[in-house]
Amino acid sequence: MKGIAATTIAGCFALAAFAVAVVAGMASGNTASSILVRAIIALVVCYPVGLAAGIVAQRVIQDHVEAHRRAHPAADSTGGEPAEQEGEDEEVIVV
Repeated sequence: MKGIAATTIAGCFALAAFAVAVVAGMASGNTASSILVRAIIALVVCYPVGLAAGIVAQRVIQDHVEAHRRAHPAADSTGGEPAEQEGEDEEVIVV
């Protein structure tokens, strides 16, 4: 489950590179075979680039989430406020 975001980003990079290569090849008037060969090369080259970018992005997000969790601890399991530390007694005034 951990690598799903990285592989999704890699797939998007690769497909975007393929689409750009096809459109650029058609716009320049190249033959269909040269367009497809160059588009497939772009797809194969850009997949590892996207995978690296996805791994970096996933790591940055995980580090940010962990830092946020450390800075803002969650409430206890009963759903109430975070438990108070021992030794902090509330002052009670009796009238």
